[in-house]
Amino acid sequence: MKIYIFRHAQKAMDFSGDPDLTPEGHGQASTLLDLVLKNEMPKPTQLWVSPRKRTHSTFRPLSEQLKLPLVDQEALLEQQSDESLQIFRRRISNLLEKATEAENDVIYMCSHYDWVIEAMSVIPSETDLSDDRFSHWIPCQCVGFEISTDGMFKFLELKKVST
Repeated sequence: MKIYIFRHAQKAMDFSGDPDLTPEGHGQASTLLDLVLKNEMPKPTQLWVSPRKRTHSTFRPLSEQLKLPLVDQEALLEQQSDESLQIFRRRISNLLEKATEAENDVIYMCSHYDWVIEAMSVIPSETDLSDDRFSHWIPCQCVGFEISTDGMFKFLELKKVST
């Protein structure tokens, strides 16, 4: 099984609390679909998103083309104001553990900057995920892992999806 963790595409700047994507962000979402259709990225079997518009919009082209539902996962939300770092990390770990129970699937997860940064600190991997290349996440960047039977996350690739 494989898991690909994405930071959502470029978001619009507005004060709604739940902004959608910019035109460039929608372009990144289209480019992501093109990469999958060209087999430059594995075809997902599940699309997990946080309940925010920008994560839905990032994966919507994939969802529509591949006829896969967008599955809301509250656990993919940003850290909440009343949530300690310890509880936030536990929420991330629990979701990653849940994902590893899916056999022979390719799960794409779309979340937010802080979630992805913290995920790198809790993922069990032989690769040093505290390395500089995993410390800054531009919009629509992703990291892919293959999950071994012992629950270890084997690093596959780090990819920047740009228009």
